[in-house]
Amino acid sequence: IETPENVAEGLVDYTMALANEQIRSVVQAETIRDETGDRLSRSHQERFKAELSQTMDIFMNVAEAATQTLADIVFSDLRPITSALYTADWYQDDLLQPVIETLKDYCQDFQDHLDKYLYRRLMQDLLSRFALSYIDAVAGKVKFYKGQTSEKLTLELHRATKFFKQHMDGSAVAETLNVVRILISLIDSTPTMIFLEFFSVKKQYPDLPLALVEDILTKRDDLEKQQLKSILESLRQKSKGDTGSSLAKQRTLFSKLKSYPPLGSVAQNRFF
Repeated sequence: IETPENVAEGLVDYTMALANEQIRSVVQAETIRDETGDRLSRSHQERFKAELSQTMDIFMNVAEAATQTLADIVFSDLRPITSALYTADWYQDDLLQPVIETLKDYCQDFQDHLDKYLYRRLMQDLLSRFALSYIDAVAGKVKFYKGQTSEKLTLELHRATKFFKQHMDGSAVAETLNVVRILISLIDSTPTMIFLEFFSVKKQYPDLPLALVEDILTKRDDLEKQQLKSILESLRQKSKGDTGSSLAKQRTLFSKLKSYPPLGSVAQNRFF
């Protein structure tokens, strides 16, 4: 990812093979445990099973690290596009099509060669990263235009949903991509409804960062400075009771954002 020009061909294939080997090792270890454990004396059975279980956990950790690496590679290839979300290029061109084509190529290989369990885990990871890329991009030098942004986002959301449903359960796709729908709702809300919209979303997603909402509202082209200042002050006052400790057990996809403060952080007055 850091120096792709130095990477030998076949890294993706090797990583899939490595992940698959870990799953086979888990199965083999389970067989050894089940067939051999009872043959040992009671004084050895407990230690034998405990150490074998620990080894199986290590196999699974390596398998999960391998699938995370595969996702890293995919989104490294997509970074030039995802970093252009909400910029002039995004408004002018269809940047989603090359994203879908790239995902299609990778996911076909994953589906053909990766263990089914790992394939399902990897697809969920790719879907989550895809959704988060739309949220994290808000932190860039972008602009939201009333009507135009939400219309384009809605269209892209529909196309992305169609693609991921070819590889995953539809309800899981809808649940994950709902964070993008929330982005659309915050871009589209009328000034008088923003307050209600924000706290309606907070009931479902308690870890929704206030800093994210501030960025979205600040980058809307339809809110005047004084109007925006009043809205943000109201949101900050109402959000003062949010704490990371009280919401720690209610973390959602918003807690995985890279561009915004940790759970429960209240953003400072950065804009006025």
